Amino acid sequence: MKTLYCDICGNAIEDPIPTRSYFQIREFDVCESCKDVLDARLRPVVRGHFPYSPEWYEQQVIGVIEKGISAGRP
Repeated sequence: MKTLYCDICGNAIEDPIPTRSYFQIREFDVCESCKDVLDARLRPVVRGHFPYSPEWYEQQVIGVIEKGISAGRP
């Protein structure tokens, strides 16, 4: 059995299944609960930004993940 830890909260992910119990975002492994919080934090930012570009979105996602990692929570 493979042991995987969330890069944001540090909790172990039991029986990791890609895109179900954990998500790989670039070099980060994120558990499902942290991914939900990440999406909730990004939703108002994305809706209020115009024009949308994939590069800008990736920069926002990575910024929120890095802030979560430094704080130890999403």
